[in-house]
Amino acid sequence: MSATKVIIIIILLTIILAFRFHQFYQNNPPYYDGQYLSAVITLQQEPDFSYKGLKFTFKSPTNQLVAVTANSFPRYHCGQVIQIQGKLRTFSFPDGKKIFTMYHPKISLQEDSSNPIAAVANTIRLRTRALYTSILPPVPSSLLMGMVFGANEKFPDDFRKALQATGVLHVIAASGMNVTFVSSALLFLLGLFMRRRVALVFGCMGIIFYVFLVGFQPSILRASIRSILAFGASLLGRQNIGIVALLISGYGLLIWQPIFLADVGFQLSFLATLGIMLLKPVLDQPLRMFGKIGEGLGESVTTTTAAQLGTLPVLLSVFGQVGVLSILVNALVLWTIPFIMVFGSLAAIAGLFIPQVGQLFLYPAYPFLVFFEMIVSFFGKSNLVISGVALPTAVWVGYYLLLAAVVVLQRRRERLCSRS
Repeated sequence: MSATKVIIIIILLTIILAFRFHQFYQNNPPYYDGQYLSAVITLQQEPDFSYKGLKFTFKSPTNQLVAVTANSFPRYHCGQVIQIQGKLRTFSFPDGKKIFTMYHPKISLQEDSSNPIAAVANTIRLRTRALYTSILPPVPSSLLMGMVFGANEKFPDDFRKALQATGVLHVIAASGMNVTFVSSALLFLLGLFMRRRVALVFGCMGIIFYVFLVGFQPSILRASIRSILAFGASLLGRQNIGIVALLISGYGLLIWQPIFLADVGFQLSFLATLGIMLLKPVLDQPLRMFGKIGEGLGESVTTTTAAQLGTLPVLLSVFGQVGVLSILVNALVLWTIPFIMVFGSLAAIAGLFIPQVGQLFLYPAYPFLVFFEMIVSFFGKSNLVISGVALPTAVWVGYYLLLAAVVVLQRRRERLCSRS
């Protein structure tokens, strides 16, 4: 395809996206303090239940977070459609961030989960959480739920701060990494019993079910679409379309839900994946002189560094800090994630049928979880972080242009070396 045609296609796609954004924000005005809200929402996560009442959050169509505290009874569950009516109040955090709150609004059930797959997924999550907590201590069980299901788990304040300070919070949240591991594991396991083309088809179905299982978070959707596109490319015999798949999945999600552009999870997932695709080969280059051993030992380091470079502006502007030791800590703990997810997933599957067998799979996962917890707690105490500095947008644009220049120069150098 000629450069002219590519430019025309890009312009047309940009115009379509701009029109979609205009239409979306015209139809969805933002919430404001004191507004009486009446909205029908679907609970995306299981509400927290205690003697203080039910607590859950939801987001407005324009990505504004609303924290709800409701009566303890009746209890509502993930997947149910409810109508909520009440007054919005603004709550400000010490760091200046603001959210909306609703205290004891009027809530009425509109319908139970109308999607049978979503209902099954919620049942699996609840039963799996009960299985994990029956064997594992609170922190390891919460870690396992976060890694396997991307569940938003509660941790002690000091441990959550350690997760943030060490830059490993991404491994216990719904993210593209979860989907990457699930898709790789599915393809490997199915390939043992089926022809590759059949395995790819069932792999796509497995990814779709995993999306229902963990919820429709933007990062999960983006990574899932990318994996399905990659599987489809393999079916058609086309390879090396990772970046194209990433761009198509991101564009498709923004056309469907323009507000994803303001979602921090979407931004981090997209930029981290793009950083790994483009920057990791550059960072791997010095390791090649040490052969396969050097590449293997540096795999976690270069992957983490590429992701950090890709997401640095977002981390500093949104969270206000980046852990100085994040690359080191990620290199120390990332190798445990596949083992934890394998044993955790096997425990979840077996526990649905025979809980005692499911419990057996948790014992080999426990040492890896303890190691993960110990490393994060130890390095988290240092609290070595780089605090965010208010920099103009032009600085961050220049930062990404510099990274792009490094990638282009590296690829030109590789082409020249291959010709010589």
